[in-house]
Amino acid sequence: MQCGKLRSMRSFWFLPLLLLFTVALKVPPANAQGVQTFTLDTFIKWLHQYQDAKPAFKPGDVLTSKDMEKMRPFIIPGFIEQLDFPDFRLAVQPVQSHQPRKDYMECTEKYQGQVRLNPDGTMSNYVCGQPFSDASLNAEDPTSGIKAAWNFEYRWQNFGLIGVSWNLTWVRFGGEHKGEQPTIVPDVPPEWLAGFNIKTRFPANISEEYGGGGSFQRNLGAYYRRVYYSHLAQEQANGGLLPVPDSKLFEFKEFTGFQAPFDIRGTVFIVYRYADPHRPDDGWAYIPQLRRVRRISAEVKSDSMMGTDHTIADFYGFADRELDWRWKFLGWKDVLGMMDQQKLYLHCYGTNGLIVNDPGWSLRKFAVIERTPIDPRAPYSAVLNFWDSENWDSWFEVAFDRGGKLWKIWEYPKKWSETYTKEWSEINLGAHTTTFTGVPVMDLQNSRGTIIIGYGVGFPVPTAREVENLYDISKLEELHR
Repeated sequence: MQCGKLRSMRSFWFLPLLLLFTVALKVPPANAQGVQTFTLDTFIKWLHQYQDAKPAFKPGDVLTSKDMEKMRPFIIPGFIEQLDFPDFRLAVQPVQSHQPRKDYMECTEKYQGQVRLNPDGTMSNYVCGQPFSDASLNAEDPTSGIKAAWNFEYRWQNFGLIGVSWNLTWVRFGGEHKGEQPTIVPDVPPEWLAGFNIKTRFPANISEEYGGGGSFQRNLGAYYRRVYYSHLAQEQANGGLLPVPDSKLFEFKEFTGFQAPFDIRGTVFIVYRYADPHRPDDGWAYIPQLRRVRRISAEVKSDSMMGTDHTIADFYGFADRELDWRWKFLGWKDVLGMMDQQKLYLHCYGTNGLIVNDPGWSLRKFAVIERTPIDPRAPYSAVLNFWDSENWDSWFEVAFDRGGKLWKIWEYPKKWSETYTKEWSEINLGAHTTTFTGVPVMDLQNSRGTIIIGYGVGFPVPTAREVENLYDISKLEELHR
């Protein structure tokens, strides 16, 4: 229905990057120990084989590449092969509580019992909190998949995430990146901050975050903010609504702006997600070369984001619309995950510089979800998500190409908000949630990846002025004159 509009959008949206991205795709397939031949069935067999595995390690142990067989039951196929390098260290930490904040938990207790799943996959009687209990999810129940999807959609995130500045780096497998890694955090146009007061200063040099190998090709800088408008546990006195006009119409709005390099500086995307789950998202783009705001198709979410290995639909592990996918709950699985990052910023290492280098590993229980797209034009044939059983945040995402072969693996490392005692405490302390620190993405078929590292990431309390300024479509052209 919107194919014509989508083609016209593509004709200018990716114009600044089209040539470079096309050249970048012409590479031999990755040969990471044959993992590109893995299929969804490889992962299902792994899940069944190790469903009830007991660890041969304990908190305080440090695992290395010599301990692959100890780790194999708790780290997914395709990813564990990437850990086989001499410097790899996995320091097992005690499991920490990630229970959401009191107001969200009270909302769950008060309203969860009344939530009902409709025949079309939507919910009735949902107010706030976690829609469905973990105990109600069963691999034998065909409705558990969509229930799990709603639990993820309405997980606790305070008022929504801000990433004041993100560095997105294109990586080629093999080689080195000496002198190619980013050294500074790109400045953010003050108009994008919309009155948001930054107290913490960016680090003076960020090159140490980029360890290991891999050849770096291009660095992008981006600002991102999502704000939730409805079903807010902390706004029950206001009917669960953000105190701005028309809040009840929206679930959230988000703003993505690129400030570097020069050829895409000033490019902005704004997306509205409506409270009505049947209503498609609306999106707009400001393109500096045109000096105009243009409406964009919601289908653009499945395209590469500015030539990286990430799409808008991959944000958070899943940012598409639930009703556009078929869902299957595969069960619970203990997995080693980076859900308690200890360093302030994400650090990477490994053969291709795409493994998180931090002692914040622990063995946590995750919901394993299989989703398949309804739209036959979708780039993935299936995706697996691993969502934490306590607060439903992401760790692994695994995507398969249209032929059913393993294509991409994402890591979504997290840092507990209450550990931000100095830098960025102003947007984290008191949130009681896991903060999104970055995303290393591996494209195992094309021997490439993307490292995304966030600076100034947290869950602040917005003001009405910030929200109205940032998401006002009519102001986009004015702000960039």
